[in-house]
Amino acid sequence: MQTQTLTGSSELEQFYKNKFYFSYSGINKLLFSPRMFYSHYILNEREDSVDPHLVKGRVIHCLLLNPEDFDKEFITIPSKLPSGNNRMIVDEIFKIYTELADESLSLRLFEKEILDLLEKINLHQKLKTDEARLKKILTDDNVKYFDFLKKAKGKTLVDNETIDYCQESVNALNANDNVKTLLGFNKSEEDTHITVYNEIGLISDENLFFNDAPFGFKGILDNVVIDEDTKNLFINDLKTTGKPLVEFPDSVDYYKYWIQASIYYQLAFYKYINNRKDKLEWTINFTFVVIDKYNQVYPFQVSAKTMKEWLVDFRNLVLPVLDFHYVNKNYDLPYELATGTIKL
Repeated sequence: MQTQTLTGSSELEQFYKNKFYFSYSGINKLLFSPRMFYSHYILNEREDSVDPHLVKGRVIHCLLLNPEDFDKEFITIPSKLPSGNNRMIVDEIFKIYTELADESLSLRLFEKEILDLLEKINLHQKLKTDEARLKKILTDDNVKYFDFLKKAKGKTLVDNETIDYCQESVNALNANDNVKTLLGFNKSEEDTHITVYNEIGLISDENLFFNDAPFGFKGILDNVVIDEDTKNLFINDLKTTGKPLVEFPDSVDYYKYWIQASIYYQLAFYKYINNRKDKLEWTINFTFVVIDKYNQVYPFQVSAKTMKEWLVDFRNLVLPVLDFHYVNKNYDLPYELATGTIKL
């Protein structure tokens, strides 16, 4: 019955009307939980993540690569952002507010809804009165946060503490000459043979391993530098990590960053190299530019040997999984379980 529910939905039919393009995050979801993929991409039950470390990563990317776009993507709140249950409750109330389409409403006018939420999650229920419970939520910081949500209009809210933290990280990256050269920041007006792209969105119907795939691939590459004289293309991916810098190689396996590198390699090849007459003379270089919480910076370059191994793994380990789930419209179990290849 569960399989019929997944494969027979109108949402699934709508999903398959257009060709799907897998991103690194989409592949990760599918590998981890096909049902999570189904909910996110087919049912469109998506939740925007507000995890502080993810927001910091986005801010650092923007300040370093596209500082001119900061005001389009973010809005700065002067006080500290609420966290935990407080933020969750205000966010839920804001969803109710957006459905009412009355800009005059403030957080203090949603007392009943707040009390219902508190009861639902069993928070502050030991307090004797509703007034006492509401006092825990209707703080000045929470009210200001609600008002900023109204002003944000889709932008991500960040506090001054986060901005300061991210700016220090950006300063550390800009102070590293190797990184600046790698990202093309030292390019002069005379360097007409060098082209630099930041936050470039690429999409491809092709891949290196089989033709006429029923799906494609897409991604937003942080930084691409093309040197026409040396026939080198550099793909640089900025990573922030809360772990010590020396532990980043472990993160490549844990977070499957090698899949991301494999996708980006292929996207760059088909966009910038494949149609050149001298394409066999070109070299694609991939580097993870990593900064840790101590603002230590290091460019982890991926060797040609390692990239070749990653591409082989992508062909042998990733493509069969994507093909199985997508072609069969099967999103019940992870590939290994759905194909019965795991035994205890």
